[in-house]
Amino acid sequence: MITMEIAMNKFASLLIGMALAFSAFQASVFAEEALDEKAMIQQLQAQAEEKEAKGNHASAAKLYHKVGKRQKEHRLKAQAFLKEADCLFEAGKTFAATKAYKELMKEYALYVPFERVVGNMRKLAEDFVDGKGTLFGVRDKSEAIDTYFFILTEAPSIAVSLSDRLRLAELLVKEKRREEAVVVYQEILKLDPMLDDVRLEMALVLLDLCKNGDGDGSIRRAATRHAKIILEHNPEYKRREELELILAETIEEEAGRLLELGRFYLRPVHLNPAASKKYLLEAVQKFPGTKAAWEAKNMLETDNRLRNADAKAVEDAK
Repeated sequence: MITMEIAMNKFASLLIGMALAFSAFQASVFAEEALDEKAMIQQLQAQAEEKEAKGNHASAAKLYHKVGKRQKEHRLKAQAFLKEADCLFEAGKTFAATKAYKELMKEYALYVPFERVVGNMRKLAEDFVDGKGTLFGVRDKSEAIDTYFFILTEAPSIAVSLSDRLRLAELLVKEKRREEAVVVYQEILKLDPMLDDVRLEMALVLLDLCKNGDGDGSIRRAATRHAKIILEHNPEYKRREELELILAETIEEEAGRLLELGRFYLRPVHLNPAASKKYLLEAVQKFPGTKAAWEAKNMLETDNRLRNADAKAVEDAK
């Protein structure tokens, strides 16, 4: 019995010794692998720097990407991926550089030198506009817009300039994305309501939107409201003629709407001379001097149905 116990103890000691030896072996292997990995990173880093120094930025970018993938520390990853993006930028790889900067800003914002990165992204956005570095030199305003949107949403406000917002709005207008442009203009005016040029540009975009339909006239009224705001606080505004044109067009439009209602109620299916006369008189009284008011007045003087419309019925129509 004692002999068996001694044997079991010896066996247990043997197992413990083997486990300790294996652990030591594993630690040695891991240490060697760590050294090998560190050496590999240093080698890739040196190769990347050499390529970059020689102006071979595209190859350097690939090597910096490998360095970033191998690094364990977040800060070191960010450094490598920043170098990758910078090299792609220098290589004129517009799409690839933009993608790299976006990923960098999303994943490693804490380590991004935003002023420089945002500056490069602005240049990349304009490269898309000019077709520089794109496939077959195709101009791509949509990518430029996406890049500016990304700058506005991902970069800290201190790195975003008024010109970024204005350029985004300008590109949206050129791409016929007027509703989005209006939203951008509104955001700008929230930051500084005294930017008259921005307010006027928004009013002009709103007028363009009216051409696609403005059922209740709310879009045109909004454009008019912005024009009046400018004139109220800046009567000597340098682009006053454009403001006056907006107001004149609005007056003509409102008068025209009343004229059309007057005509509508003279159609056989909807015949109601009293209602027609009400709208025509309103056009003449509220908007004298307009083309619509002149036509309304002519109808009132020459159409017997209107001339004979009962005064009380007209009053009731009001």
